[in-house]
Amino acid sequence: MSKIETLTDVVDWRLCIGCGACASVCPQDKVQLWDFLREGIRPVIEQPDCGDCRQCLDVCPSVQTDFSPASCPLPLAPGSKFADLPLGDAAFQQDWGRVVEVWEGHAVDPDIRFKGSSGGAITALAAYCLEQGGMHGVLHIAQHPQDPIRNQTRLSHTRAELIAATGSRYSPASVCDSLAVVEKAPAPCVVIGKPGEIAALSKARQLRPDLNAKVGLTLSFFCAETPSTGGTIALMKQLGVPPAAVADLRYRGYGWPGFFAPVLKGETEAKTKLPYRDTWKFLTAHRPWAVHLWPDGSGELADISCGDPWYEKPDGKNPGFSLVVVRTERGREIVRQAMEAGYLSLAPAEPWKLAKSQESLARKRAATWGRLFAMRLFGLPVPQFKNAQLFSCWLRLPLKEKLKSTLGTARRIFQRKLYRRLQLDKGTAVRVGPARSA
Repeated sequence: MSKIETLTDVVDWRLCIGCGACASVCPQDKVQLWDFLREGIRPVIEQPDCGDCRQCLDVCPSVQTDFSPASCPLPLAPGSKFADLPLGDAAFQQDWGRVVEVWEGHAVDPDIRFKGSSGGAITALAAYCLEQGGMHGVLHIAQHPQDPIRNQTRLSHTRAELIAATGSRYSPASVCDSLAVVEKAPAPCVVIGKPGEIAALSKARQLRPDLNAKVGLTLSFFCAETPSTGGTIALMKQLGVPPAAVADLRYRGYGWPGFFAPVLKGETEAKTKLPYRDTWKFLTAHRPWAVHLWPDGSGELADISCGDPWYEKPDGKNPGFSLVVVRTERGREIVRQAMEAGYLSLAPAEPWKLAKSQESLARKRAATWGRLFAMRLFGLPVPQFKNAQLFSCWLRLPLKEKLKSTLGTARRIFQRKLYRRLQLDKGTAVRVGPARSA
């Protein structure tokens, strides 16, 4: 079986999910991040002679991730053990990881609620931490100021800066490329990231005590991972929008669930608007192979994760509301404080609403074991996911879905030539820089 011995192996065997953590922890600054048109953000090492250093592999979530509650630097308080939570049966816990509480509601600020992807809960929590919680800043992703199709990591310090970056971004992002900014901050910071990025952050915190001390709260969101930049460009071309002429690009927000809305240079209104579901249906076909192997779509290792309550069908009139999943005692504390301070309007939600709202994420997680099994049969390297309960999830799939996850993966291995190392072309890539102040 092929082995993962270098960071280049992670990329070449299509395991990298583009979190950017490897660039942050490299003690010799040898790791560069590039956004490849079809693959997403990937690390490149120009001078691979690293001696015995393995920090880039030690922090990589696609090499190994432990999903047990004990793996998080902010564990549950005594008496709140994962197995004792009164939130559904064993299947619920296998699908969604540790869950302390489930809430539903929205940001109290109507501007945050309207502009956010689904109720603005994450933005409201971040604003509370800045304005009332003593946090120095919020590390998150926003539209690149010079290239609206792409993203850039930012450290925001004000409510206005957070509001300017509301809304999901369905193009490559690597919030962990700027963990050094958090590590050097004068006070703890909030970090907002995709589930895979929060997993990488969790590993980096164990590796770097100074970073761990400066992470005040982690926020994640329900996510099936990111399409490539090429996906956004292809969508624009289908809509007749010249990518080079775009001055501003929103994928969602301004109502729930919002629209894909590119604004051209010199214009104030979007040239066209495509409903969210049509947007995602198109873009999901442009997700690289690595994202099909990542099991966590609900931010299991974050303090709090939020997302769409799809159990209720959008009617075009609802300005937005969110499901808020509390996963740690730290998360429980912050949610309560944000409600008391008037930042969030929430009510307790039944656990079934989480399961009903995110059925596709549960199916993707369950299919992961079959995909990894098929790859092992072909001698391909696979990620090591500890305490993820993937086999138990796979067993609960219908027979048709079981076969699809295994035989379908075998077919993809042949059709996409996944048995060969990936050849990346820098000619279509753009260098990804570290965070800037918003």
